[in-house]
Amino acid sequence: MNIKYLCILLFLIGITSSSNAEQLVVTEILPPYQFYQENNVLNGFSVEVMDEIFKITDDDIDLRVLPWARAYKTAINQANTLIFSLSRTLLREDSFIWGGKLMTEDVYAWGLKEKFQTPITNIKQLRKYKIAVTNSSSTAQHFQQQQYPYLHVLGSPEQSLQMLYINRVDIITGTKNTLTARASELNLDITKLKKMISLSAVNHDLYFAFSLNSDEEIVTKYMDAYKTIKNNGILDKLKNKWQVK
Repeated sequence: MNIKYLCILLFLIGITSSSNAEQLVVTEILPPYQFYQENNVLNGFSVEVMDEIFKITDDDIDLRVLPWARAYKTAINQANTLIFSLSRTLLREDSFIWGGKLMTEDVYAWGLKEKFQTPITNIKQLRKYKIAVTNSSSTAQHFQQQQYPYLHVLGSPEQSLQMLYINRVDIITGTKNTLTARASELNLDITKLKKMISLSAVNHDLYFAFSLNSDEEIVTKYMDAYKTIKNNGILDKLKNKWQVK
């Protein structure tokens, strides 16, 4: 089943089948890993990887593209839910059954060049700035745990980027790939952004994962499918195609 041709608007309900199970899958828009092309076609690196896995498991897929906080809450609370692309962090380690690794991301703090003439050399220097993060994101969870005083928790990364450009916040977080894609979608000049400092504490691997109360047979089936595309070279081919690591 090719999910790229089935996802329309905010959710997809797969055609039911008497022979195959229906698997609930939740995700967010996270370019260049999950994003809409023309005609509301969902595409991206992670989408293509999961598509290959779904071909092997041969399940009907109930795929819901949701705001990240809602997708995360669904995966935490609802049995037999698969979520991608999910950062694997220490704070989340015991909250999910971890599936296969999709890629590695390097996360940075970013600001506007005009505001930051002096380099940031220590992450603790960020404590005096207004930082925008997305609700339930790994960066939000990190800064909340560290009790950063001027944290703005927003509903979407697009909001964070827009607030930065109108000087409502000082710092946002993200990877070069995702920020470049979002700035392009919002018609914002990416050359105005300055990479401030690596957030090594939240640099992470992105996975697909399952809710803790998921059926062991379902998890095993998907892990076996992941191992198949890893061993037969499909995963590496998709990484090369989308230039991810």
